[in-house]
Amino acid sequence: MVKEISAQDFVKLDKSKITIVDMREEKEYIGNSFEKSINLPISKFWVGIDNIPKDKPVYVFCESGYFSEEMVILLEERGYDATNILGGWEKIKSCF
Repeated sequence: MVKEISAQDFVKLDKSKITIVDMREEKEYIGNSFEKSINLPISKFWVGIDNIPKDKPVYVFCESGYFSEEMVILLEERGYDATNILGGWEKIKSCF
């Protein structure tokens, strides 16, 4: 079972203690995400997956939460402590 967190609980986390992976395409990401987050769109996933550090828990989101759930499964298989953010950016942006 995939670890999940609500957008409401995610926005309360200390961002300095986690790694955030934003799966949206670059044009959606630029100027519209979290500082120091990693932009890793689906189209570049296999090229960039090894650039995600393993020293902190990884929280992943896409636009709606569907693709990020799949990515969390793949990250867990590679030994990451990964969590899907339910509802993705659509839910996160409503928390501000």
